[in-house]
Amino acid sequence: MKKNPLKKIAVALLLVIVALVLAFGSCAMYRKITAAKILSKTKLEFNALTLNSVSINKDLFPQRGTAGSFLPNPQVITLVQDFARGILTKEIGKADLTVTLTAQNQSDDSLWIKKLSAAMDLDTLMNLPVNLKDSVLLVPGENKIEVVTQMPLDKRLFKLMEISQIKFKGNLDASLVKSDIRVPFDFDLSRTITQEEKQELTEKARTSVLNGIVDDWVGALLPNQ
Repeated sequence: MKKNPLKKIAVALLLVIVALVLAFGSCAMYRKITAAKILSKTKLEFNALTLNSVSINKDLFPQRGTAGSFLPNPQVITLVQDFARGILTKEIGKADLTVTLTAQNQSDDSLWIKKLSAAMDLDTLMNLPVNLKDSVLLVPGENKIEVVTQMPLDKRLFKLMEISQIKFKGNLDASLVKSDIRVPFDFDLSRTITQEEKQELTEKARTSVLNGIVDDWVGALLPNQ
């Protein structure tokens, strides 16, 4: 009985497909294991917390003045006076913060950090969600990873000097090559914040807020474009 040649071809193609799938799966698994090994040799530490900029809510001074009139806005005066006394009755804006992490890659290979999602606790004062600023290639040695978050500008601003510890907990996704399968990695970091760091953060926040309030007031004096 003659064998069907089409059946032979179909079987051969099936075997080739199975071989390719197994080879691809083995290669993907190898890359995943390699990425996990690099992560196991990478030490992650909290480095610094910096304030980049402050944005004041645009609805604080809804009334626009007459062009050329620089009479003080009573709303501005009240807000500045209260702020000087450490009083904020509502959220007046946001502060953009950058958290810098140090990743010490103790292996001889590089690794891509594709995604990072975490929560940062400033003691019990506030909990802020943070996200990766951009993809990072971790080369052998010391690397910096920058993540960003926003802090609400409300009455808690005046309690920043009471913070003693920062906790940073979350997870990141890493891969051996930029477009490869991602390997998850959980981390839980904490560090005592120094008096100098608290002082710098508090003073910069207060100065930026006052400058933002004045800028908004001056902008409110300008006529509609």
